[in-house]
Formats: sequence, C-alpha cells, structure tokens
Amino acid sequence: MKCPHCDNKVGIEIDMHSDGYAKDLLECNSCGTVWLEKSAQIITVSKQAA
Repeated sequence: MKCPHCDNKVGIEIDMHSDGYAKDLLECNSCGTVWLEKSAQIITVSKQAA
C-alpha cells in the first residue's frame, strides 16, 4: 500500500482518534494525508498543506 499523495510506502496506518478508529480510513505518517480505499477507488479525505 502507498500514499496517494506522496507515494510513501512506509508508515501507512489505520487513522486513530480518541473516540475510536475507522477500519477503512488510512493515514500517511510522512505527509499526513488521510484517505479511504473502497472498491479499488481512492478517496482523499484530507491532505497536509505543503
């Protein structure tokens, strides 16, 4: 799996919050992009400003 914004393949994790987690929501530790993968489609939820 790789980040759709920066193509990083290391440090991709399930996005965790204090109130729980969303099993399909992923976060890149390198650039901070949060995205959702559904049915082979990538939906970017938020992107860290560069």
